[in-house]
Amino acid sequence: MMKDVHCISQLSAFVDRELPKEEQREIAEHLLICAECRLEHDRLKFAAGLASHLEHRDAPPSVWTAVEIGLDGKTHNPHGSRRTWVRFPVLAGFAGAAVFLCAFGFLAYFALFTGEPFQANLPANSSGLPPRTAGSVEPVDPNAVPANSVIALDPVNANSNIAVTAPAANAPQLPQRQYFEFETLAGAPKVGSRSTATNLVVGDVLETDAVSKARIEIADIGNVEILPNSKVKLVGTNPKQHRLALDRGSLHAKISAPPRLFFVDTPSATAVDLGCEYTLEVDEKGSSSLHVTSGFVAMERDGREAIVPAGAMCLTRRGKGLGTPFSADTSPAFRRALEHFDFGGGGSQAIDEMLTNKNFYDIISLWHLLSRVKRDDRERVFEALVQYVRLPPEVTKDGIIALNRKMLEAWREEVERAWFE
Repeated sequence: MMKDVHCISQLSAFVDRELPKEEQREIAEHLLICAECRLEHDRLKFAAGLASHLEHRDAPPSVWTAVEIGLDGKTHNPHGSRRTWVRFPVLAGFAGAAVFLCAFGFLAYFALFTGEPFQANLPANSSGLPPRTAGSVEPVDPNAVPANSVIALDPVNANSNIAVTAPAANAPQLPQRQYFEFETLAGAPKVGSRSTATNLVVGDVLETDAVSKARIEIADIGNVEILPNSKVKLVGTNPKQHRLALDRGSLHAKISAPPRLFFVDTPSATAVDLGCEYTLEVDEKGSSSLHVTSGFVAMERDGREAIVPAGAMCLTRRGKGLGTPFSADTSPAFRRALEHFDFGGGGSQAIDEMLTNKNFYDIISLWHLLSRVKRDDRERVFEALVQYVRLPPEVTKDGIIALNRKMLEAWREEVERAWFE
């Protein structure tokens, strides 16, 4: 329903979790593929996070008495029943509160919808931000913004949902939630020896048997379904990242979040969410298989990376490293040759077999192979890929053969554009 229609008018209710479960799910799936709605969603969450940290105080009883008398058109006057107006100090107090709320609303609107940076103190007990240092920029998690902290939108890109946070002087820090909620979908999943647990605390291991399934809520960014015969551990959760470790079995993840916020470690690689939906399997030997059905996932191991788009797969082998992404619909002959190259030392012979059996949807594999083959084979891979995807104007053959990083990335964008057409 949401694939071709923006859902901006429903995002406020979505952020507040006021919609029926099915509508919440549909909007979450739409956010995976729509950058415009995702940006609006991030702005609303940021504003909600600011508002949630405003201090609530009740007015003194005398004020409410004055308000009631004023609304009734009466005053408590032992010397008569003549109507009087509410006294000026009471009205002045309400006027001051109204001015404060309007000012706060203006600042929030100014920052979130005009793209101009601002600073807001909650409360104003600090004079400003310290100089930005490495690691001080992070995605905003409105549920984890500390009370009494200084918040500023990123001055480099004020339209982003990136913020710099620094605790104000002597400000108490709110404790981070160190657990995920989960629900049983079938059977009796266990957390350690507990079969009735509903929370997964950092360090806990969740196991399912042949007839058990569970769904873990990953903060407010999505969920992960743990399939039968699986073992998964909650490694950590904080505003910068949420991390699970899949020791064996299978999981299905649906994540709607900024890139690189959700990670799943396996014995042979790490799956890094780039806003996606995917299935990840780990066998008894610790080797893994990734199948992406929406968005992108990065598979990483020992400084090597594979970008896997929707409709593609990637294999890893424990002790042998990270494989090359390939189309889920590639020919059996191409896949066999690719696995021989990745894990069997196939070399130039495997390249020959792949180039003989290639088709258009092997372009993802061919691009990754450019930086993985020997130089003698790189020109052959280049010629095979350029048959399907043109070079951008700023990219040259010599630059690709020399593995110019900027040119490779520019060509990758063209490959991905052709892949999704």
